[in-house]
Amino acid sequence: MKSNIFTLKTIDIEIIDQLVSIYYSAFNKHNFRNWSFKDFNDLINAGAHIFYCIYNNIIVGFTIVRFDQDSSEIITIAIESSYQKKQIGKSLLNYIINRPEFKGHLILEVAVSNINAINFYKNFGFKKIGQRKNYYLVLKGNKVGKKIDAIVMQLQKS
Repeated sequence: MKSNIFTLKTIDIEIIDQLVSIYYSAFNKHNFRNWSFKDFNDLINAGAHIFYCIYNNIIVGFTIVRFDQDSSEIITIAIESSYQKKQIGKSLLNYIINRPEFKGHLILEVAVSNINAINFYKNFGFKKIGQRKNYYLVLKGNKVGKKIDAIVMQLQKS
């Protein structure tokens, strides 16, 4: 699959609306809080980098990253559910890893219940370095109010 990755540098209502929809599609099954337009706006204003992938003229996935001198953080990678397992997440992660801004190591948090994501990151060489108790709050479904731990993972730049 050939994909094209672009950087969202300014507030673009049309693109952010699509990213909100993709986030919902990717993570709704986990019953956590869905992200809003304001969440994306706040991240852009705080200096986060948003990279999005276009395939067949539509946005199918994105990642949000904070780059720092020694340690960078993946805030999220979200792929439209119908495009998952098609190498888009891999393309986005490779794109981040090959950015000149990426130095030192890359960290992220992932819900312990998100086995597919955990395995995806392990296949990239991420290692578990910690766990955050009660990190995610379930907001819908039959487990409303339950808190889910997050695994903290790290990839060391070689």
